[in-house]
Amino acid sequence: MNQDPRRVRCIACSIFRKELEALQASGRLDLPVEYLNSMLHMVPAKLEVRLQEALEAARRQDPDRDVVIAYGDCCGHMEDFEAEPGTTRTQGINCCEIVLGRETYRKLRREGAFFLMPEWARSWRQVFVGQLGLLGPCAKTFMQELHTRLIYLDTGILPVPHEELAGASEFLGLPVEILPVSLDPLLANLRQAIQTAGHHD
Repeated sequence: MNQDPRRVRCIACSIFRKELEALQASGRLDLPVEYLNSMLHMVPAKLEVRLQEALEAARRQDPDRDVVIAYGDCCGHMEDFEAEPGTTRTQGINCCEIVLGRETYRKLRREGAFFLMPEWARSWRQVFVGQLGLLGPCAKTFMQELHTRLIYLDTGILPVPHEELAGASEFLGLPVEILPVSLDPLLANLRQAIQTAGHHD
């Protein structure tokens, strides 16, 4: 029996906010969602604390409502969170795999792609300079040793930030590709997690 999505709530990374809001507005997704700031990824220990707090708050508010965590393997104890009764998680090691689906994500990773989701494409300087501390030639050397190109995952919700992408391409020394992506893999992943929640007690 499928889980009634109205009996499930979701705690999601804000990297998915625009996409999940679009799915809700279209009527394809019907469940309440709480978002945690995507910049918490830069400090996994803080993300773990905030996620634990959000889960505890959700259970206090409605102990009978299952929780789907829309995250990849983004902090050290994700498996412990999803092992708790009434809690499931989307499948995928990170947000890009969740959006692209496993096969496409892994194919592009093998080709050396570095992905930019819409939210982080607009704040790439904060990520690479403010959080990672990459500056000048060091940024290009570091990225070129690991990657062949940047891929912007265009989910079609926000305008493509061409100016920001050009800046990131120049700063990181990598060409940029814009890849239109469907929201269907993200929705299918969430629906699978919602269904699993109904069997995970």
